[in-house]
Amino acid sequence: MQGRVRAEERLDPYAEDLIESLRAFGYDLPTALADLVDNSIAARAKNVHISFCSDPGQTWVAIVDDGTGMSEPELHAAMRFARNPRHQRADGDLGRFGLGLKTASLSQARMLTVLSRNAAGSLAARTWDIDYIAERKEWLVLTQPDPEVLRIADQVSFTGQGTAIVWRKTDKLGDGRTLSRRVSEAGRELALTFHRFLASGRLNLQIGRQVLAPLDPYLRRHPATQDRGVEELATSGHSIRVNPVVLPHPSRLTKKEATLVSGPGGMLARQGFYVYRGDRLVVAGSWLGLAGMHKSAPTRLARLALEIPPGVDLAWAVDVRKSTVHPPVQLEPRLIELAEDARARSEKVFTHRGAPARSHGKRSRVEPVWHQVRRLGQSEYSINREHPLVAAAFSSPSDKAVEGALRLIETTLPRELIVQEAANHVTEQSPERERVEPDTEEVLAMLRSLLTGLPSDPADRTALADALLKSEPFCRHPGLVKDIIEQVPSEEA
Repeated sequence: MQGRVRAEERLDPYAEDLIESLRAFGYDLPTALADLVDNSIAARAKNVHISFCSDPGQTWVAIVDDGTGMSEPELHAAMRFARNPRHQRADGDLGRFGLGLKTASLSQARMLTVLSRNAAGSLAARTWDIDYIAERKEWLVLTQPDPEVLRIADQVSFTGQGTAIVWRKTDKLGDGRTLSRRVSEAGRELALTFHRFLASGRLNLQIGRQVLAPLDPYLRRHPATQDRGVEELATSGHSIRVNPVVLPHPSRLTKKEATLVSGPGGMLARQGFYVYRGDRLVVAGSWLGLAGMHKSAPTRLARLALEIPPGVDLAWAVDVRKSTVHPPVQLEPRLIELAEDARARSEKVFTHRGAPARSHGKRSRVEPVWHQVRRLGQSEYSINREHPLVAAAFSSPSDKAVEGALRLIETTLPRELIVQEAANHVTEQSPERERVEPDTEEVLAMLRSLLTGLPSDPADRTALADALLKSEPFCRHPGLVKDIIEQVPSEEA
């Protein structure tokens, strides 16, 4: 019995519409450049140089490598959009979907030209021009290099074996100084993304005149860094390696070290898992959507290096941009345990640094300057009146004693405890929970304790009342403030 003929019709996408849509994959400039460096590494390049021109009306970006290069048929295949991600890839190939070169480039520019020269020495060229496709309404790639791109190739010294990728019509990068600044700033992220390649000498990466140095996100050489060792986990026919690390307290970092382990959003945004795929950093700080995991100030020192092999993209849900992953469900319980341990150790670093010294007998007792008090579900910090310097300031008429106490209070402010408390409050607070306000009786008691011995001069009393009316929580009780000031006796009474 013959198979049933199915009703069908051809429905090809409009070329100009689809290629415009492919620009919206969510690449930023560092991610786009990293995708192209991946291709250079796959082509066994040792040197990659990113050059750019910021002249108004003539902007371009060129990524040049000294890899194996491509023949005409190889470049023809490389410029085709998409390939089956299930197909086996060569060792060291960091690509998977066959989209990176094109989507990364066209996310930043409307014109992409690839020039490549293999060992045979012949130059192959292909250009995707979005405006040309829109005009012709077909998937037409240009096969001959134009005079402008040849001039750029000569300017960046692309004369030997390798590949040059040239972006023109850089509508997403701005013009002049904006383009120059953005390309230069992308270097920091590339130094982090490829830090293992740079540190091992497998890759030399340069942007303009700047040679990038590897950016170690773990500060392993710092004596206060806690390296928790490597654990190997197996699942679905492959194994991964996890190495939890806890950074030193920020006060123990130099300005340079603090800059190295920060980035956009600071250390707060950089906490979590650092996922590597073939030594290439895919995710630089994320809790990977694991249950109960969120970014908070007390856990910002926790970082876990997680290595996955290149062939498991589908199992780990690696996206086209190679910027997000999610672990297989079988691994989640153990990853959560490792993450919770690293987070707890990060919190302990801050708690230890912010807590007052413990007493070991009467002689060695150290009086804290500040006391933490819980009231109405909130933390408050009060000055310890029994501290020797504070007590001396109260009992002595000397200005030096008062000045000494003030300096002591300023320098011992428990910043880390305050930050930790604020972060916990933001995390735990839900939309339906309202802030608990002090009641009228509590405000009344606070006022009376503050206004002991008011000045007798009416102008001074009025000025004090105006100052209180601008402060929390007294600004919510204006009538009460005025009444109390009128009732409380002056310092001369």
